[in-house]
Amino acid sequence: MVNIRRELDHISENYRRYHRDTGETVVWYEIQPFGSNASTDSLYDDVYDEGLLTTGGLRYKTGILVPVLQVQETEDTKTATPDGRHVVQTINGVVAVKDMVAAGVGNVSEYRNHLNDMIFYDGRYYSITTYRVRGRARENVLVVFEGIERYLDQEFVNDPGPAELAFVDYGWPATLPS
Repeated sequence: MVNIRRELDHISENYRRYHRDTGETVVWYEIQPFGSNASTDSLYDDVYDEGLLTTGGLRYKTGILVPVLQVQETEDTKTATPDGRHVVQTINGVVAVKDMVAAGVGNVSEYRNHLNDMIFYDGRYYSITTYRVRGRARENVLVVFEGIERYLDQEFVNDPGPAELAFVDYGWPATLPS
């Protein structure tokens, strides 16, 4: 007979080992819910569908560092052309529910709360477009997410958006280590 608790512990143990080897993380920004509190909630103009000057817009909670099991970036297959094509990447990732809960992400099992969250990975911001909870064996095991690249300086009209991070984008090494 299969012991579900033992199997879940075995899965978690192997996820931890895999994460120790890869060390991949993302910064997860939860969106502040829409409401009426101008100092904390996200506020939008009902007519123009954009942030209110000085008091509104999309607001995000402080970023949380979340270890991920796998992240895959997909570069835009088109190129930026003189006619103004906006090149964007997409991202797919898998994260353990236990890691999200331990990091402090709220209400992990409900997808609706996270569809407009943002993540920061490899020097780029991504808006979460798909959020799926998978592996429900008495408790949730995985979250699979997809996102599309966002340009904070171009797409966030009157929105404070997530707090920008200072990061160093190291280039690829010219030679392999010996």
